[in-house]
Amino acid sequence: MPALVINGVGRAWPLMVKWLDRSWRICATGFCFASFSGAALAQTLFVFPLYHLFCANSPEKTRKIRRLQQKSFAGFVKMMEVLGLIRVTLHNSALLQKAPGCIVIANHPTLIDVVILFAALPGANCVVKGELWRSRFTRGVMRSAGFISNENADKLLQGCRSSLADGQAVLIFPEGSRTTAGQSLAFKRGFANVAVRTGAPLLTAFITCKPLTLVKGEKWYQVPPSRAYIDVYLHEVLEPRDIVDDFDDKPRAARLLTGYLEQYFEEGLQRYDRY
Repeated sequence: MPALVINGVGRAWPLMVKWLDRSWRICATGFCFASFSGAALAQTLFVFPLYHLFCANSPEKTRKIRRLQQKSFAGFVKMMEVLGLIRVTLHNSALLQKAPGCIVIANHPTLIDVVILFAALPGANCVVKGELWRSRFTRGVMRSAGFISNENADKLLQGCRSSLADGQAVLIFPEGSRTTAGQSLAFKRGFANVAVRTGAPLLTAFITCKPLTLVKGEKWYQVPPSRAYIDVYLHEVLEPRDIVDDFDDKPRAARLLTGYLEQYFEEGLQRYDRY
């Protein structure tokens, strides 16, 4: 009888460990996102007013707030790593030195891609979804940091042009939203319109995530069976003029550039996904 009990416990123990690990990561994920939202709201209510009060120079104020956000995002990523939720590896980081004045484009498999890349990019601005501008938790951060909304094409171009002219990198996800798992990439033309109308170089980044987590269509508590490993491969800097023949025909150039980069990313992700 004791042997049967011991054998039963032995078989149940691995299942218990898996259950505890998964339960921990669900709780830790909830804690991380609650902390993120709470910190964003606290900064809006208590920190940003001090910047507005003591920084008379508007561009300098925006730069300081953006540096604060970069540190906050880096801290959020580190917290998720310490809690055992993710492990982020940045490859070919020397390319970050070429980022200023570039449009940085990447695929978008997870909810936290923008946080990871923005934290790594020096002096960057970011194009964000319009819904973040309307969220009670994040709109204060979006507006105070001078981020660029993607809701209006003219304001998108104007914001990107101004940031690029100031020597900032501009982070854009060409899909406009997260990739639907198992489907091909579908790039929107907004990033290409910005590229052909500003002539800015493109710094490409490929993001892989194994196992997938925080993907489109899943709730935050639908955690994967183990820690997610997120690899960001900074790849190369492309000149749009070298890709598109008739660069002066802007609508056609944007269409051709979009199609080219869709295929470019599909092929690149197949290669990096094998690592």
